[in-house]
Amino acid sequence: MKILQVTLWMYATALERSWHAVRKNWVVSFAPVVFGIILTVVASVVAPLGIIGGFIYSLVSSACASSGLYLIKNLVDSGKANFNDFLNGFTVYIWDVITISFILWIPMRLVAMALESVPNGGLIYFLLTLGLYILLNAVPELIYQSRTSGLELIGASYNFIVENWLEWLIPNILFAVGGYFVLDLFGSVTYGLPLYLELFLYALFLGLGLAYLMTFRGFLFSELYGTTRRSRMYRYNAR
Repeated sequence: MKILQVTLWMYATALERSWHAVRKNWVVSFAPVVFGIILTVVASVVAPLGIIGGFIYSLVSSACASSGLYLIKNLVDSGKANFNDFLNGFTVYIWDVITISFILWIPMRLVAMALESVPNGGLIYFLLTLGLYILLNAVPELIYQSRTSGLELIGASYNFIVENWLEWLIPNILFAVGGYFVLDLFGSVTYGLPLYLELFLYALFLGLGLAYLMTFRGFLFSELYGTTRRSRMYRYNAR
């Protein structure tokens, strides 16, 4: 029972801190919209370049992911993020993102090829992808809140999930399910507006939700990483 109280206290603290951070920096919600525009333009430009175009697109998408992580890092660390953080962030974590993407892409590509002729190969590949998504779920937070990099990110994320699977996965699942229904409801509310306005509002609302989710994850990760249930209970009693 005490462990449940401690866990709920952590959730409440992370939710409150996330709310204050995002409320004071609501313009961060425009970042996913900008990333989407950048990737759409890049995709249309490099499409005729074949494999080279694919590498360029991957490089740009990694830069966008780096910028997004850097914005969240600043929200978690200081509660502030600005346009300079958005621009500077394109290079801060780009090599970490490229490295982990490359490490995962090769074996997953080989597995996909091997399963093409296997009965229920598609289901096996889906389950494998789901398992990796769960075990590597903490990689984004490890990139900007730890000194771990490269292959070490895989092991560090695995260890973190094994030790904190209950506290970490439950709120993430709830956010995913709740977000799906909220976005569906928001789409219904904006239905009938001019298409460009509907898409803009939907993208902005989605960006705001992503900013809040990732900030919440950042605060929760900082509470869980490097601690145990016993040490968190001590901190709860001494709060």
